[in-house]
Amino acid sequence: MEPFDHIQDAYPPGGRHLALSIAYEASQEAFQLLVQALSESLSMAASALLFFIVAAAPWLVIGYLLISMNPNFLEEHWYLSLLVCFLVIYTAKFLASFVLGLFNRAAERIWGRAYIRRIPRWLLTGQLRRATRDLTWSMSQIESALKAIKRGLKSFKRTEKKPICALCHNLNTYHSEISLSYAKVLQNRRNCATCAIISAGVRQFFPPKDTSDFFRSWRRYQRGDEITLTWDRYAKTIKVETGNVHTHWPSLSFYCFGKGPDLPILSSPKAYVDDTRSEASLHWMQSWIMKCTTEHEHCKKSEPQTLPDRVLDVGLSEDSTIQLVETQNQLGYYACLSHRWGSNQPLQTQKENIESLKSRIPMEALPKTFQEAVSVCRRLSLRYIWIDTLCIVQDSSEDKQRQLPKMASIYENSLLTIAATKSSGHQEGLHAEEEEETVYLECIPASELGHGLRNDIWVRLADPNKREIINHWHENTNAKENEEEWPLLTRAWVFQERLLSPRMLHFAKRELVWECRTCVSCDCGKDHDKPSDDLEFRRLVSSQSIKTSDVTPMQLRYLWYAIAQRYSHVMGNLTHESDVFPALSGLASRISGLLNDDYMAGLWRSNIVEGLLWTRDNKQGCMKDGKPKEWRAPSWSWASIVGEIVYQHKARSYFGSELQEIYANAVKVYCEPKDLERTGEISSAVLTLSGWTSLATLRIRRTERRSMWNDEPIIEISHTLVRYHSGEGTSFFPDHPEDMIDGTVVLCMRLAKIGGHDWYMILGKESPTSTNYKRLGLLEGGDVTWSWFSPTTWRRRAEERFHEEKKVLCVV
Repeated sequence: MEPFDHIQDAYPPGGRHLALSIAYEASQEAFQLLVQALSESLSMAASALLFFIVAAAPWLVIGYLLISMNPNFLEEHWYLSLLVCFLVIYTAKFLASFVLGLFNRAAERIWGRAYIRRIPRWLLTGQLRRATRDLTWSMSQIESALKAIKRGLKSFKRTEKKPICALCHNLNTYHSEISLSYAKVLQNRRNCATCAIISAGVRQFFPPKDTSDFFRSWRRYQRGDEITLTWDRYAKTIKVETGNVHTHWPSLSFYCFGKGPDLPILSSPKAYVDDTRSEASLHWMQSWIMKCTTEHEHCKKSEPQTLPDRVLDVGLSEDSTIQLVETQNQLGYYACLSHRWGSNQPLQTQKENIESLKSRIPMEALPKTFQEAVSVCRRLSLRYIWIDTLCIVQDSSEDKQRQLPKMASIYENSLLTIAATKSSGHQEGLHAEEEEETVYLECIPASELGHGLRNDIWVRLADPNKREIINHWHENTNAKENEEEWPLLTRAWVFQERLLSPRMLHFAKRELVWECRTCVSCDCGKDHDKPSDDLEFRRLVSSQSIKTSDVTPMQLRYLWYAIAQRYSHVMGNLTHESDVFPALSGLASRISGLLNDDYMAGLWRSNIVEGLLWTRDNKQGCMKDGKPKEWRAPSWSWASIVGEIVYQHKARSYFGSELQEIYANAVKVYCEPKDLERTGEISSAVLTLSGWTSLATLRIRRTERRSMWNDEPIIEISHTLVRYHSGEGTSFFPDHPEDMIDGTVVLCMRLAKIGGHDWYMILGKESPTSTNYKRLGLLEGGDVTWSWFSPTTWRRRAEERFHEEKKVLCVV
């Protein structure tokens, strides 16, 4: 890359020019301080008025009305007057929150995200809710008190009915683990039902003189041997430690079919055999669907939807004829199949065979994954299924242009999406290969336990000689292991399918996993109650959220940054690199409609400068090739790289470093789509920015060190920008490290301030003769926080911005 025509001298600022620069910065800070002081004064006055309207006025009005009707009412019926006042206060608080929530949404549409700096902080919806909660402690505290009383009464009743065991405390404790001595549990079995169940379960699998093959590796306990029992409250298992040194100790789980005793040790029945074909697995599928469609708050109810243009009619019995049918906007329930094609192409619908597929599709003609998906639909009494390879004419560009934009609504309107999560190709099927496996499950008759128990108790032993721990993808950050364990989830097209589908049933190697907009569940019994980004994605983009106006523009923008970050983890696995935008177009279209904003190469027109604050994730490594083979996006879009990205203002917000100010302005944004789909492929894009710029020189340092594991050389490359105002080097984040050339002169445009630090977009000329620029990366500048009592901060900010020049640049 050629140097710029004009380069400023590298001298430190000083003298009269520096003093003028400090005075200019001080005047800006003084003006902002004055505006903030006026704003806070108005806020205090408005807060006092709000307190009077929401909290004090209802008391006065209700009190006056009651006294006017009956002067002695407050003395005789004071509790009724309190209740009425609390109800009025709660209603007033709700109405105030609702009105200001409407104001916030209107303000964001008019001013964009910058409106936060134009109005008092207390007017923000979140701040308002916190303020009104603090001001009117009414209903929230009453509700908490009632709940505490209810818990106390329930605990009292439980204590009355079931005395607490002094040894095991009925396993009803807040501690995650409890250790017990088996010898003491055995002695106490006649005094406690829980101890009786535990001791009987241990005796079932650890008899005093066991000689079975399975237990040869375990020490048989003799008189005097100590066995330690550890209760895991979250997994609801008893770990049996027999004294030997082992990686995994065996554990016991206890179950009761039907309505059994209310004991913490008992779990709901699991699918005991790790086989997703089993009747137990079918029971789980049916129960998940029933509970989701009737009870879940964030999931839409089970209502017939308009079927896609084409679906497979699979019938309801195993011998039903399979046909491709044109639906003609018919209503009904249907499932979708999410799968990977694999190396060999599956059966496809083409112009020449579409008529024959409409008459009959032989089951044996379908690949294994399709066959098993059809069987699952029949077992769940779902007559229709949508499979992309069969319901879209693959050799018709016209049909693809009609169907691809509809894919978002196809997945969203389905009753269920069946996911071949463990399969890397359509011939591997939904289910794992059958293995010879022994299930250690024993029954303890109720008559042997006593304590008034009427139901038999079943106890299951986790086999320590097999891989008992089942991995879950949201707990695993190793990309290679994820690709081996759940190949489907590494497919870019599946990313939006998961987020748009109201319900997704994953067929993993050893279990079923259920995902919906309310919860994540699996038949291994793992607790997935912890909130995740995936759940937030599904809830925010769902039609339920739209109808209830739960989504604000700010939420949607931060949602989009999270979507882009997560999508970047899989966009490198696209078969066709040009599909980077089409594979996300369904989500983009939905959010575009909600924001009422234009989609510009993965960013949004209204806050495109904020959307530029992405960098390549450092953990990718500098030597990894991260460039598409062909042009698919402008340099300022995150889609211009192949690899993981991170939005700096979103990542740093977790540590209290918020986005404080936007400096640059978007003068013009131009993005030309290849076809009529505005969120699909693009042919060209130009971003015209106005902002403060300065010059810098790129320096590259290459160091080599030895690995502590295998003594192999590790090459580390650091990129530094020497900025002309100070002569000091500053690290930056290059988008394409392989393209960086030592000594290149670049332009730094100041974009925004995050957590007191200025952030710059690094630009280089597109070509020596071009007037356009392209993005090279992002730079974190120095701390420019202003402190009136620290002259050092005055000079630091003035030096940072001394040589800056206002320019308007075109970035491609």
